[in-house]
Amino acid sequence: MKREHVQAYLLPLGIITAILALDVVSKYFIVQNYGFGDRSDFLNGFLRVALVYNEGGVFGILQGHKNLFLIVSIIVLALMIIYYFFEKNKSLLFSTSMSLIVSGAVGNIIDRLVPGRPGVVDFISVGVDGVYRWPSFNVADSSIVVGAFLLILVFYREEMKRKKEAETERQE
Repeated sequence: MKREHVQAYLLPLGIITAILALDVVSKYFIVQNYGFGDRSDFLNGFLRVALVYNEGGVFGILQGHKNLFLIVSIIVLALMIIYYFFEKNKSLLFSTSMSLIVSGAVGNIIDRLVPGRPGVVDFISVGVDGVYRWPSFNVADSSIVVGAFLLILVFYREEMKRKKEAETERQE
């Protein structure tokens, strides 16, 4: 198989599979082993593991709109996949970033589809009580955030490359 195919399709499939498995297994573990009010603190409470159901969107916005976020998530996921297949320059960084975003989106969509589950399972919390504690999140959320950051980096690098090429053309 050509290197381009591995980078463009097999590597992303591997990343999606690994992140999705980690997300599903970690959420299952938390739901099975933590009840409301149960928590484990690490690093003097800076890192906290506790079961939280997020019925809204990112960082808990618009609580109670589970179905709205399910529909929006599916639409965004479809658009990301379409964009990926039509993108001609599938660099390693681009493929990795898109894989992380897609795997996180799929993980949270699966969570919203689990019958009887009130929302997405979040369980990681970082911060200092009384000062600031970041809203709870999960593996899928982390994957989306890292993927989005890498995608911004891809766009930045492409823009710098275009500017450099334009500058070179002007000098000739």
